[in-house]
Amino acid sequence: MILENNMASNSDRAQEERAAIERVLAGDQNAYSLLVERYGGSLYRYVHRMVHDPDEAQDLVQEAFLRAYLSLASYDPTYRFSTWLFRIATNLALNYIKASRRVISLESLTKDQDAPPVEFPDTSAAAHPEEQVERCELAELVQKCIEDLPPAYRVVVALRHVAELSYAEIASSADLPLNTVRSRLHRGRERLGECLEEHLPEEERP
Repeated sequence: MILENNMASNSDRAQEERAAIERVLAGDQNAYSLLVERYGGSLYRYVHRMVHDPDEAQDLVQEAFLRAYLSLASYDPTYRFSTWLFRIATNLALNYIKASRRVISLESLTKDQDAPPVEFPDTSAAAHPEEQVERCELAELVQKCIEDLPPAYRVVVALRHVAELSYAEIASSADLPLNTVRSRLHRGRERLGECLEEHLPEEERP
């Protein structure tokens, strides 16, 4: 029942977005605000983790929405709008990183493809203030570890755990083969785990 409800909800969202896009293409510019409000927050969080600079992230997000708006007539509705939008943002963020002379360093992948994923902390209200503080501190550490990843890994990790895209959607957004997405995500998670183990007390390590 839950799965059916989620599928229905996703379908409703997709139909709502298609209707908004049709209205924009028909001349109703205000209809675009639905898409900006729906994805503005998650897109900013994703880009911020990519470029490390809040002001630059905001500029890149605005540029991504502008480019999507100007290219809306070429949007293929067989894909989710979010997948297309995050692909535009990914390209902008990578261009910024290259322009900032940041080097993408790729290391060889391990043979263990079944390593458990790193848990991303929930910073919602906790039962005790002390627990809330601990969660916030862990969230900050996870964010720092994501930012320290090489960009090639940072892209797929952020798309998966910040934007919450599927593997297929990540492949489309980042213009990568599906197997490359899987391998980079695996290696990125490994590096996150190594970073957390380095900074967390032993009893708190994932």
